[in-house]
Amino acid sequence: MTKLRFGVLGTGNIVGKAGPALLTASNAEWVGVAGRTAENGRKAADTYGVPKHYAGYRELLDDPDIDAVYIALLNHLHKEWAIEAIKAGKHVLLEKPFALNAAEAKEIVELAIRRGVRAEEAFVWRTMEGHHAVRDALRTGRIGEPVHFIGNFSFQASENSTRLNPAWGGGALYDVGCYLVSWSRFQFGEEPISADARMIRQGEDGVDLRFAGTLQFPGGGTALMTAAVDMAYGCGYRIRGTKGELEVKQFGDSRSITLEVTINGETESFVTDRITPFRLQAERFAANVLAGETMPDGGAAILAQARAMDALFESDRIGARVAVGASDSE
Repeated sequence: MTKLRFGVLGTGNIVGKAGPALLTASNAEWVGVAGRTAENGRKAADTYGVPKHYAGYRELLDDPDIDAVYIALLNHLHKEWAIEAIKAGKHVLLEKPFALNAAEAKEIVELAIRRGVRAEEAFVWRTMEGHHAVRDALRTGRIGEPVHFIGNFSFQASENSTRLNPAWGGGALYDVGCYLVSWSRFQFGEEPISADARMIRQGEDGVDLRFAGTLQFPGGGTALMTAAVDMAYGCGYRIRGTKGELEVKQFGDSRSITLEVTINGETESFVTDRITPFRLQAERFAANVLAGETMPDGGAAILAQARAMDALFESDRIGARVAVGASDSE
């Protein structure tokens, strides 16, 4: 096999970037797409020039011409269709958040290991050069020992947005706060040991419109994070160290994303179009599968992210700091 043959579950907005990325990937091809209805699948296939469309998700999974699936469904459907895809022998690239809690994530990961397939959380930022430039700066000591991570990600969701439906896994932490959790874990290079969070909800049982939380890391670092789905756009983070500081500001429009990275007063901009990060993500995933690398870390990174998210939700629920991994949801 020289190319990984992808099927896509979902026809939402993100497919407008991830789909064309598959069409241009050097080691992958987009074979088929399935939507919530047969008509949705047909329209997506026509729009992007995909050879196959299906009556539903199950029919796509039954196709022997599909090696892997990119799952771009609503958050509450991630576990169900990741499990079904793995049972069908497909590799799974699953949009963030990987699952709604660590227990669900563990079930997916363990099944993937047993079935010998790859399952990966699709955090497209991992292909963006600016974040890696920051990590390189930290590793080479340009700001000394990193101590304080301070990040924000907010935007104004539309009134009918799926992000405002609690039954569908909506809310600020699941949707954009997860990036801050992931960025802080990546930049500190270790896993948090405790979490504290408070949320402002849309009604008593509604989604978290605003989230503020902290993660404490074993090396002494602390991440302060705020996220919102009812505020003006803002995205970025600062890291203060013992000898300096750095800042990342993210700007975007329909065509491009810019990461403006300032390290000790020196600024460099990293610009990419909207499709390239998704192409690089697909190519990396395909390269790992084609090389026989399924779950080399046993899913440790996926589970660590899920446990940190669980701890933040649990802290808000009980109104106190909790140890990461202490939640009874796993």
